[in-house]
Amino acid sequence: MLQLYTEEYPPVSFSRDGRAEGMASEVVREILRRLGEPASIQVVPWARGYQTVQKTPNTALFATIRTQEREPHFKWVGPILLARDAFYTLKGSGVQIRNAADLQRVEAIAIPRDWFTYQELSAKGMRNLQGVTEPQQMFKMLRRGRVKLIVADNLSFYSQGEAASQVDYLTPAEVEVAFPYRTSLGYITFWPGTDDAIIRRWQTTLEQMKADGSFSRIYQRWLPGELEP
Repeated sequence: MLQLYTEEYPPVSFSRDGRAEGMASEVVREILRRLGEPASIQVVPWARGYQTVQKTPNTALFATIRTQEREPHFKWVGPILLARDAFYTLKGSGVQIRNAADLQRVEAIAIPRDWFTYQELSAKGMRNLQGVTEPQQMFKMLRRGRVKLIVADNLSFYSQGEAASQVDYLTPAEVEVAFPYRTSLGYITFWPGTDDAIIRRWQTTLEQMKADGSFSRIYQRWLPGELEP
């Protein structure tokens, strides 16, 4: 049986009463339903899922941002997610970032150290990154004024209910983009030894969901008004 992993990343994926919920979890469950395949979805720390799926047969991970560096480590189905990454500040903070050099002058910028973006920015020579263990830490730090900037994407601030605790209940109205970074696409990634026929079945089913409107209905219910992949 296929074992799928995802992370605490509301509203895209999160755990509620021991069950994986969120936009991407719902998309994956609908693909499984249409394929008639049994599977388990487990919410785990990102680093654990990322490492496990690279070396363990019959495993998959979502939603994984597709990069050139990651390309050979997985097989890919998607995209299921479009995220716009940026340096965010609290609305009205007065922080002004005009260029990359201004970013270097900020005292500390919080970001999860397991994220690819942390590794990427570190490689570019940014020495003021404050690595955290889990995303929710950086949102709390921003809310409480412990840092002026975090690196996040536009989707995080759509969290609702209990899941919004993961972003310390910050909403789109309470934050603003200080400096845009990039647009990313998220995928379902499989163990690299997965049979190509399985990948084709998943990809075809996802494309059918996009064609019949069911993918859009799920996406817009969780992320109203956001651009779809």
